[in-house]
Amino acid sequence: MNTQDRNKWIKAVEEEHERMIKNKVWKPVDRSTLPEEAKIIDSTWVMKKKSNGTYRARMNARGFKQVEGQHFDVTSLAAPVTNDASLRIMFTLMLMAGWTAYIVDVKGAFLHGDFEDGEKIYMEVPKVFKKIYATIIVLLLLQTLYGLKQAAMAFWRNYYVP
Repeated sequence: MNTQDRNKWIKAVEEEHERMIKNKVWKPVDRSTLPEEAKIIDSTWVMKKKSNGTYRARMNARGFKQVEGQHFDVTSLAAPVTNDASLRIMFTLMLMAGWTAYIVDVKGAFLHGDFEDGEKIYMEVPKVFKKIYATIIVLLLLQTLYGLKQAAMAFWRNYYVP
């Protein structure tokens, strides 16, 4: 943030915060109300200047601090993906049938995943948001966040499982 583009990075962080508020990603809770065994994870920022000149800030949970059985279940670690052979078959069919394909970018894709029953993840308030939230507050995640071990599977379950 100590660059000449500081204001652009701040705007990118504010946009990410607004996206998270809009998607109801977390709920502020008082630290004193947490269960004694609750483990609080923290987060980090990934900042990127895109080739078109836009600035992108993404808040990532530090998923490597998650505890198996407390924060996630082993069955929620992998999401279905495609392989090269499937893509080649699909592209061949598209060419043969004259179909048109569109690329879709879901902004904040992992912010749309729901946790499974009983999963509760608490996160420290990121430093940049300390002015917004009181010091006694931690964030109870209501939606998945980039970096969480179960984020990909939760997103897939929400959008692709009937």
